[in-house]
Order: sequence, then structure tokens, then C-alpha cells
Amino acid sequence: MDKGTDNDLLARFEQYLLRLGFSRATVVNYLADMRGVARWCVESGQGCRQRTLLDLATDDVQAYCQHLMDRGLSPATVNRHLQAIRKFCDFARQANLMESNPALDVRRIQPLPISRRALDADEIARLLEAVQAGRPSLIKRDYAIIQLLLQTGIKVGELIELQLADIELTDGRGTLTVKGNGGNNHRRIPLNALACQALQEYLQVRPPSPDVKHLFLSQEGNSISARTVQRLVNVYTRAAGLTGVSAHTLRYTFATSMLEETGDVATVANLLGHRSVETTLRYIQADQEVID
Repeated sequence: MDKGTDNDLLARFEQYLLRLGFSRATVVNYLADMRGVARWCVESGQGCRQRTLLDLATDDVQAYCQHLMDRGLSPATVNRHLQAIRKFCDFARQANLMESNPALDVRRIQPLPISRRALDADEIARLLEAVQAGRPSLIKRDYAIIQLLLQTGIKVGELIELQLADIELTDGRGTLTVKGNGGNNHRRIPLNALACQALQEYLQVRPPSPDVKHLFLSQEGNSISARTVQRLVNVYTRAAGLTGVSAHTLRYTFATSMLEETGDVATVANLLGHRSVETTLRYIQADQEVID
């Protein structure tokens, strides 16, 4: 990939968006999204044929959207990235740099139905028992993953990006640092005794992998994938005899539990990483649209 060429293209794309009257925030987001596409092309090394962004094909755009889904990004976030690609290709087509817009043939991601129920105490106990009865070599890791989802409400995409340095444990207390997109909008979440104990026991058996800084590792010693986390949640919930339960159910369980415990919507919004209290209220109220 000719980095200089792509940088020049994105500079022209920025001016194009400004002429159309897009807000500075939207322009910044679109440029960041397109830089992400360019980086992925370099890092993936396969399934991406282009040398520059002008060589994007429909298959490339589809593959990139799937890559974002595999990272655990929500359909709404993936669709935002797709919109940025569509707008970039519109710019390139109007500038006679592309013959057509390959992103127009890529369908937006439709969100799957999400369970809006929270687990009760008995269901949580059954789930944790199922994990404890799992494969001996994976019990400590999987138990820490399930407890972290239950006790912090973080998303799967956030969990798989956690690094060892993001965890602080001292005397049965601790904090978790969750990094936002691009390293911005960090939030710190207190860890209760259950989460601390689960993490401490996992760290004692975590395979030594000097070159991998991620907290949770696969059996091969690499950082764990979103698909693996989603699969293990499904395996353990089925073993516990629970139906209609996903990783999102654990996040929703945390949210409703924290609201009941604190009575403070602002605190819950901060812990979930929501930008506003209104978002949290819509999220928790079952008769409103699901927002992640």
C-alpha cells in the first residue's frame, strides 16, 4: 500500500466532507474509520487485494465488516464504519478516481434479537457451577471471564482487548481500566471481591507468554477472540439449563443490579461507558429500543 497516496486521498476526502457541511466531529470520525480500513489492509495480509483505498472491491468491504464483527463491535458501530466507506467511495467516484461505489452492494448489519432479561441469583449460581464443572485446563480462565462480564458489565469487545496492565489488584480490591476507541475515553471500574478472586486465581495459571500482553489467552497462547468468548458463554449457559442467554445478558444483569444497588443512574452510565444518562435509561427500560 502506498501510504503517501492514501494520506493524500484522505486529505482530499476531508475537504470534500467539509464542503458538504459535515460537522467537524463527523469528519474526524470518518477519517479515523478510513484509516482503520487502510491499517487492516496492511495487517491482514490476505483477503485484501488493494494497494490503495482506490482499489477497494465489494469483497474487501464485506471482509472488513466481518472483521469488525469478529472483534465484537455492535451492528450499529459496524454500520457506521460502512457508511464512512460508502461516503469515501462517493467522493472518489465523483472525483473520477473510482468507476463505481463498491460499498453500495454491501448490506448494513441487522442486529440480532437481544435478551432483555437479567439473570436472578439462582441462575447466576447455576451458570458459575457449570463453569466450575468445565474442562479443568480452562476453568480458571473461563471462570474469570464470566465473573468479569457479570461483575463489571463490560462488552465482549472490551474484554478481549484488556491487557495485563489494565488490571490492578491489591488486598482483595482492585480496578479495571477499559480503553475507548483510539485509546481515548478511558474509564475505571472498581472490582469487587468476586472479580478480584477470580482474576487472581486465573493469573496464577495464565500461561507465560512474554510477547502477548493481553489478559486473556487462547489455548495457543494468543489473545482470545470475541468469537471464543461468545462460544464459551453459550456452552456454559446451555450446560446450566439456561435459555435465551448471551454475553449481553450478563452486561444487562450487571446494569440492572447496579441500578438497584446504588439507585444512581449516572453511576451506572459511567460504569457501562454510556455517554449520557438518557442512553442508560433507554437501555435498562425493557419497552425501549436496545442500545449497547
